[in-house]
Amino acid sequence: MKLMFFSSERAEVERLRKELAGAGIGCEVRESGVAGGIFANPAEVGLWLQNEQDYYWASMLCVRLGLGFAKREAVLQAKEQDLAA
Repeated sequence: MKLMFFSSERAEVERLRKELAGAGIGCEVRESGVAGGIFANPAEVGLWLQNEQDYYWASMLCVRLGLGFAKREAVLQAKEQDLAA
């Protein structure tokens, strides 16, 4: 098991889980208490990959979809669009 992403927004973690599962990447959501208390905030949940070898492909999917650690803020996207115009 390898930690892929964690957040205090469970819906965000669930969305990423669904995308990874849809791509055939085994993963599961764990509450912070189950994860051995490694998160600073007890309300955080983590997305764990079942197979560490899937980390690269899971990372690439996050970047392509703009999810998880690769989430792009709307403000940053708007600034990039202004620069491109």
